[in-house]
Amino acid sequence: MNEQECKRIGRYHSCVENGQLKLYYHQVGDPNGFYGSMDPEETLGLLEFLSRHREAIYQAVNQKEMQQHYL
Repeated sequence: MNEQECKRIGRYHSCVENGQLKLYYHQVGDPNGFYGSMDPEETLGLLEFLSRHREAIYQAVNQKEMQQHYL
């Protein structure tokens, strides 16, 4: 099965294909870009890491939104 889902997340174009994470970043006007991929085991490790730190990530997002609100 060759399922692929892609989504733009911030500056990154992200795809998951057969459990493999693929990231691409390219800023307009800059010829340099970034492409990286993780095999399914690495992708799972990243998912577990992010899940463990979910609350800290939510707090950082909320703090940033509050700062932008008061500017």
